[in-house]
Amino acid sequence: MKWILPFLFTLGLNAEPNFDPDVEVKIKGLVCASCAIGVKKGLDKTKLVKKVKFDTSKQLCIIEYISIEIHPSQINQIVKDAGYQVTSIKWLKDKKPNRYNKP
Repeated sequence: MKWILPFLFTLGLNAEPNFDPDVEVKIKGLVCASCAIGVKKGLDKTKLVKKVKFDTSKQLCIIEYISIEIHPSQINQIVKDAGYQVTSIKWLKDKKPNRYNKP
């Protein structure tokens, strides 16, 4: 039981101040830290995720990408393979193109 407390702290949203999330995924049934392990392992296998945080009280998975986004269908499949269901996917960053001059 001693190992659970440090693990919960690393999964908490306030664990690191430089966390800049890209996507918020609502996952039905994500209610404890043990539930989050399978989802985290699946996301880590993609090699596109910089950090993953979980808020089990709101059933949320918050993802920060390295540079390339994971397609929503791939997120759905990863969560499904872990035994859960995606309720919604919300992008947290504006997807405007970077331009020097306004058109």
